Amino acid sequence: MKKGIFITLLFTFCFALVNGQVVEPEKVVKKQGTRRANNKIERGVDKGFDKLEEGIGSLFGKKKKKKKAANDESKNTSENNEDSNRNDGNNSNERVEKQVAKKPDVVWNKFDFVPGDVVIFEDGPAVTEENGEFPSRWDLKEGNVEIAQVDGENVIYSIEHGTIVPYLKNAKEDYLPEIFTIEFDAFFGTGYSGRYFISFFDAKNQRCNNNDRLYVYVNSLTLGSSSTNYPGKSKGNWDAVGGWRHISIAFTKGKMKAYMDDTRLINIPHYEANPTGLTIQMEKYASSDYEKYIKNIRIAKGGVKYYDRVLQDGKIICNGIRFDVNKASLKPESMGPINKIYELLQKQPDLNFSVEGHTDSDGDDASNKSLSEARAKVVMEKLIQMGISSNRLSYAGYGESKPLDNNSTPEGKANNRRVEFVKVEGIAASAKPNTSGNSIFDSLDRKAIDTKMESLPDGNIPVSNQSGILLKNGTTIIYGSSDGNLGKMEVLNVDESDNYRLTVRYVTYNDDGSVHSKSDHLDIGGTYTCDLDEGSTGDMTRSEEDFWLGRPDAKTTTIVQRENTGFYVVPN
Repeated sequence: MKKGIFITLLFTFCFALVNGQVVEPEKVVKKQGTRRANNKIERGVDKGFDKLEEGIGSLFGKKKKKKKAANDESKNTSENNEDSNRNDGNNSNERVEKQVAKKPDVVWNKFDFVPGDVVIFEDGPAVTEENGEFPSRWDLKEGNVEIAQVDGENVIYSIEHGTIVPYLKNAKEDYLPEIFTIEFDAFFGTGYSGRYFISFFDAKNQRCNNNDRLYVYVNSLTLGSSSTNYPGKSKGNWDAVGGWRHISIAFTKGKMKAYMDDTRLINIPHYEANPTGLTIQMEKYASSDYEKYIKNIRIAKGGVKYYDRVLQDGKIICNGIRFDVNKASLKPESMGPINKIYELLQKQPDLNFSVEGHTDSDGDDASNKSLSEARAKVVMEKLIQMGISSNRLSYAGYGESKPLDNNSTPEGKANNRRVEFVKVEGIAASAKPNTSGNSIFDSLDRKAIDTKMESLPDGNIPVSNQSGILLKNGTTIIYGSSDGNLGKMEVLNVDESDNYRLTVRYVTYNDDGSVHSKSDHLDIGGTYTCDLDEGSTGDMTRSEEDFWLGRPDAKTTTIVQRENTGFYVVPN
């Protein structure tokens, strides 16, 4: 009898040790019980016994589970204090060495490029250009270039060391304003990939003005004495992995910046020469086996800061937000203006926008309206993913019905293809309602979540299947977490192009209703696990997992709840 009592006491004591404090086992059951069906209670108890086994094992020499970072830091602090009590001041250096160096909190805006407002020159080249002919919007300085098709798109192909300048009526004049931007896509082959040389004067029609050339390598940019590699890439052009690179150049009253893809590589505060035009030279010889193609060249005049535009015009016009042809998928270079809009909304909490899409006149009216609407929605959803409250944004699409310029020239069409951010008081009545956010998520507190769980079935939640995405943006899901907490999450986006990555906002509550953890933007990659108690994804112990994104095949994705958690979809 005494032996039985001893075992019972030891069992209870070990259970308390595992949970960090002396508690009664039935309280653990009660914590789970208010929002679980009977089978959920049993799973919660099973979890408790699993932890108990791990705790008893540690008493007999088994390896301890990895602690959370916060506990590690607390333990380190405690050990340092004990060292201080045991040792005199002569050991202070030893104690300092035991402390873990804190990683600095670095904030670096690596991509701040915003295209100019008014397009001065643009060439795709157009689909009407004939393969094998010289590009009609350019003039030749030297070498040989022609129109070719690459992956179904017209490009400018350098057959042999081609050097070209824009074909403009005023080519002999200084046609670059004091604030301008230049953009183009450049292709690099494999092996020795060659270079592009960008001169800021018209080499055929203007006198050289001592401008330094911008050297464009496959993974780096050089302008004068300034040279930088793309992060994680080497400068060398030998044995390079080629492909398309998006090059952006911004000149603002003497300040010169240049970017490759999504990163600023050149930042010269005082560029001595005066840019007057553009010359593009492509290092390509007929005897070599590497190719040189360029496309999507654009020169644009800069404009007023975004906030000043809102005050002046009541809206911001962005033709630098780019999409794939006839699609609503954003190009990487679009993040420059989107980041600026995000920063403005963060600094001005009372500012609300209707995001409005516009197209040129190519294509039929109905298709253009649908496309402009889809593009506006994508931009709005991107801002919500970044953390802007959904009740500050709405979207609408107007197709070709509101042109700013004529549609008879490439430059006019480029000015008409735009996204406008129109200032509104709350949600614009004329715009479609925001489907990425809803009032259900905002209205739920811990008590309401507990009550709703009693009437809803729990289980795995389909995200996508062979027919497409099933889990709609704005869906609210409530849950019981692996640590016995309650919470809510709202679906912001399911990215089919990125392995069905799931983006949510969520709040996990403590028992007293206070916030345990939260995020307005949490990404969970396809096949990854997620811990909603800590807001973390990736590798973790099974007992910490709340769910994982199951992928039985390439197009089927499911939120799979763990044995000791529960997920419930809240009806709209």
